[in-house]
Amino acid sequence: MTNARNISKTEFGLFYGFAAASVASVLAAYQLETTFLLAVPALLLIIFFKILNYKAMYFALMFLLPCSIEYYFPNGLATDLPTEPLMVGLTLVTLTILAFRKNLLPKGFISNPLILILTLHLFWILICAINSELPVFSFKVFAAKIWYFVPFTLLTAIILRTRRDMQRWFWLIFSPLTILIIVSVLRHGIIYQFSFSDVNRCVTPYFRNHVNYAAMISIFFPFVVWAASWYAKGTFTHKILIASIVLYIIATYLSYTRTAMLAIIGMIPFYYMVEWRMTRVAMAVFAVIAVIGVSWLFYDNHYLRFAPNYQETIYHDDFSSHLTSTFQGKDVSSMERVYRWVAGARMANDRPWMGVGSGNFYNFYRSYTVTEFETYISDNEEHSTVHNYYLLMLSEQGWPGLFIFVLITFVTFIYGEYIYYKMKSREDKRAVMTLLLVMFSIIINLILSDMLESDKVGPFFFMVLAMLALFDTGALSMETDRQ
Repeated sequence: MTNARNISKTEFGLFYGFAAASVASVLAAYQLETTFLLAVPALLLIIFFKILNYKAMYFALMFLLPCSIEYYFPNGLATDLPTEPLMVGLTLVTLTILAFRKNLLPKGFISNPLILILTLHLFWILICAINSELPVFSFKVFAAKIWYFVPFTLLTAIILRTRRDMQRWFWLIFSPLTILIIVSVLRHGIIYQFSFSDVNRCVTPYFRNHVNYAAMISIFFPFVVWAASWYAKGTFTHKILIASIVLYIIATYLSYTRTAMLAIIGMIPFYYMVEWRMTRVAMAVFAVIAVIGVSWLFYDNHYLRFAPNYQETIYHDDFSSHLTSTFQGKDVSSMERVYRWVAGARMANDRPWMGVGSGNFYNFYRSYTVTEFETYISDNEEHSTVHNYYLLMLSEQGWPGLFIFVLITFVTFIYGEYIYYKMKSREDKRAVMTLLLVMFSIIINLILSDMLESDKVGPFFFMVLAMLALFDTGALSMETDRQ
């Protein structure tokens, strides 16, 4: 017979606290006639469960990232289910845990240059929200940034410490993502005969559109290539991963998304740029070309020379015509981007220091548009924004916001190269190179989109910075728990 265990004072306290909260919520629900307050006891149990099992909940979130679905409430509010509620819950849990156990974060992690600049980015978003033209929208964006930063940066730093952790992390994302890719490709081929105009139908409901789908594939692709090196050639697992590499490349092409294709192709020269220690030179050259190019475009309104012909700028039904029209300036999606870019730049000229506030581009950009760049889709029924994350920072957070995000980009690549050569083991060098390639893919995708707030892209941005900082501090190594 098992002896009964004495109940501790802490357990008694938790029990009485839970009982008191349950009674209070029932009374409040009755008094205020607000039925959702009856859910408080269940929410308290969920939070308590998360505190005890936060590592399991973190890995559950990883598994659900590819599977999430955008849900729109009748009042217009949108969320990603089930991931966003999990992110909010894990944010509360992580902050609660760190309040009592600050030593869970590795030494030097918070003071790491990558994390410091990321924190500065969040701080400036808060400042801009306070001074926003429409503060409600801006504080929503700031809140969302917090529940991206805390679970994907801080909790990642707490949980991912060994090779086994990284392998578990990889397989939990890889498995559902690969299944969804296979299903999407089969639907595209069998039902729509790989039609360019029907590609969006094949990726819903798990991805908003083909751009969102292709972005996640191109971002996760370097992890698949890296994972293949974990297993001996000829083994079943190695064969699966090699086949998956081919699948990801084919799926990227069949997504008909130019940015994702560019990201995967561009990984080859980027790899050699880091390998040959050319990152500083390349970034300096890119910065000079960007400054000169943008200055020329807006000097004496030179950008007006590239205004499209409204009648000829249309949507094309096949991918080859889509590519050809892109170079000719006759593709409607490309020229609509230019239409938004011009508006974003003109907005920044009017509000150079803090912009219009995060989340407010759509509410203000129309008065800054130039009619010469209008297209058939300029009515913007989707309420989308500028389609360039750097210009989004400029228009919504002013020049300081743009500078901070550019600084994040430059420091990640330049300091990342330093971390790469700092690593002593071959496995750790491979890991850091993979993380830099992932960040390269993210940045390329952000140049022609603004999906950092999407749960298919944003989590990887925050997790890559956290992982680079972990390798830099020595808190994470692929040599630990070698299998």
